[in-house]
Amino acid sequence: MSDTGVTTYSKTQVVLHWSIALLILVQFLAHDGMEHVWRAFRRGQDAAANDVPMAYMHVVLGLAVLVLACWRLWLRVRIGVPPVSGMEHPALQLLAKATHLVIYALIFIVPLSGVAAWFLNVPGAGLVHVLGKDILLYVVLLHTAGALFQHFVLKSDVLRRMLFLQQA
Repeated sequence: MSDTGVTTYSKTQVVLHWSIALLILVQFLAHDGMEHVWRAFRRGQDAAANDVPMAYMHVVLGLAVLVLACWRLWLRVRIGVPPVSGMEHPALQLLAKATHLVIYALIFIVPLSGVAAWFLNVPGAGLVHVLGKDILLYVVLLHTAGALFQHFVLKSDVLRRMLFLQQA
């Protein structure tokens, strides 16, 4: 996909990247209400009234992540992405590709497993959701560390391309 002649990300791709990142951050920080409601649901109990709005917010934001991820993947296929910087060791390039692949997979798996657990009561889907969320956290941290390494150590333009600092 990087051989399309694209030299930078489109403004839409950048906005989608940061929108998804922000939504995921909110989901990580504000998931307690959903956990409480989920536990009550699993036990056949009524949820605390103050937890229900947070659970609904979690569902809506999770669905938003899924919709934005679909849009982002569609744009990636349709218009492509810029090539890798080429400044790093081939092993680091492989790690970066694997990290991106895992992130893309998880921004679909985590919301879809949440939908399967919440709306369809699919056995095991809640566990997949929680494990996927935990893995996503660590992979996003690795992704962030890689971007900072590219910027501060290799002095590449990788981070600037995702910060509106280098737009076509």
